[in-house]
Amino acid sequence: MSMTCECGSKFYPYTDGEHHVFVCFKCGKFEGISNDDPSFINDITEDPVLILELIQSKILVPMK
Repeated sequence: MSMTCECGSKFYPYTDGEHHVFVCFKCGKFEGISNDDPSFINDITEDPVLILELIQSKILVPMK
């Protein structure tokens, strides 16, 4: 799966098996799919650094 950000760079997809997050590391934009879990989208919208923390702790892993 390949997506392109509005800035022209690539979105990198991550998942925890339930949620999907697409991150552009060039401009910082992200998009997410919560699978009917509104608290996940609210949490990452209020604190986007949470995405990086979830990636670093390997809760969110690259989608294949």
